[in-house]
Amino acid sequence: MEEIKYCALVVAAGKGLRMKTKKPKQLLMYKGKSVLESAIIPFLGNDKIEIVVVAVPEGTNLEDSPYTDIAKRLKRQFEKDIILIHGGDERSSSVYKGLIFIEDLYSEKGIKSDDVRILIHDGARPNINDDIIERNIAGLRERDAVCTAVRAIDSMRIKSLNSEIDYPIIITEQIDREKIFNVQTPQSFKLSVVKQAYEAAERIGYSGTDDASIVEYSGTEIAIVDGSYSNIKITTETDIPVTTRVGIGYDVHKFDRDRRLILCGVEIQSEMGLDGHSDADVATHALIDAMLGAGSKGDIGKHFPDTDERYKDASSIELLKETMEIIDIANIVNVDLTIIAEKPKLAPYIEDMRKSLVSALEVDINAVNVKATTTEGLGFTGRKEGIAAMAICSIEGRF
Repeated sequence: MEEIKYCALVVAAGKGLRMKTKKPKQLLMYKGKSVLESAIIPFLGNDKIEIVVVAVPEGTNLEDSPYTDIAKRLKRQFEKDIILIHGGDERSSSVYKGLIFIEDLYSEKGIKSDDVRILIHDGARPNINDDIIERNIAGLRERDAVCTAVRAIDSMRIKSLNSEIDYPIIITEQIDREKIFNVQTPQSFKLSVVKQAYEAAERIGYSGTDDASIVEYSGTEIAIVDGSYSNIKITTETDIPVTTRVGIGYDVHKFDRDRRLILCGVEIQSEMGLDGHSDADVATHALIDAMLGAGSKGDIGKHFPDTDERYKDASSIELLKETMEIIDIANIVNVDLTIIAEKPKLAPYIEDMRKSLVSALEVDINAVNVKATTTEGLGFTGRKEGIAAMAICSIEGRF
C-alpha cells in the first residue's frame, strides 16, 4: 500500500458581506494575528500535513497581495509549502477548484488521489487547534470521511410552519440534544471520495450545506470527531471582541526664522516657525506617532520618512488623514495633546487647533483635547530654542 499523504485546503475566498467591514473578514485582526493566519498556522505546525492550499478571492494578485504577504511570512516561519489559488463565487466552487488543484499536484508526483487525505477548513475559523486536526487524521485512518462537530448545548424547539406565534412554547416538539450536533471544520476526506461526490452533486444539481453533506449524499458514511466550542466561525463583527489600545507620541522641532509656525494644522502668528522636512507641525507629528503606536503600526519615520521627497513641505494634517487609513480597523476613542512651548502664547489658538484635528480625524469635538504649557524657563524649550509635543491616543477596534 502506498504511503498516505495528508494536506489541508483552507477556504478563504469569501467577501464576508455580513461583517460590514472594508476588508474581507479573513484579513481582519483577531488576537494579534489575521483571522486567516490563525486558521492556517495549526496545519503548518502539524508534522503530518505536508502542503497547505489556500483558496483566496477571485481577482487577487497571487504575487502581490495581503494573502501573499501572509503566505510568504508563514512559509519562512514553518518551512512548509503554502500555495495560493483563486477560489470561486461560492464556497462549494472554491472547494472544488481546490480539489482539482490538489489532485493535479499529487498526480504530477505520481501519487493517486486514493492515497491522499484532505482536511478542508474554513479560513474564518481562527481557533482551530492541533488536537482537532489530530482527531481528524485519526478518523481518516479508519474511515473515508470525517466531520468535526460538537454536541448542541442549548435547548431547541421546532416551530410549526403554520404557527403565528413568534416564540412558540406549546406548539413545539422538543429535540433530544444528545442527537444534535453543531457542525464545524475541518471536514476531512479521502481525496478521491470527496472529489467524486462533488462531481456527482454537480451532475444532479444537488447543493449541500457543507462538504460532509455532499459526500454523505453520494452514499459515503460520515464519522463524527469531536471539535471544540471555541472553534467558532467569524461571521459578524460581534464575533471579534472589541478592545481598546493606547499609544503615546513625542516630537521635538527646533525654531527656524525662515518658516511659518504650524501647529495642529493651524498657522500661528510667530516670529519663527519650526525646522523640518514637512511643514514641521510638531503637535500633529506627536499625535501621528501616538496613533501608530496604539495600532502597533510602527512610527512616523517608517510611514513618512524625511528622506522621501513626497513629504517635502507636506501638510502634516494630510499625513494625519493617511494615518487614519493605516489604522483603518480602529476607531479613535479620544486624543489628549500637550504642546510645550515658552513662546508664542498658544491659548488663543487652542479651539482652532481642536477643530482642525476633529475635522481630520472625523470625531466628535469632545474626543479631542489640546493643551499648552511651558517649562518655566528650563530646558531647550525654556531657552526658546524650539517646541516639543506629547500626545496620547486611545483607539477601539477588533485586533
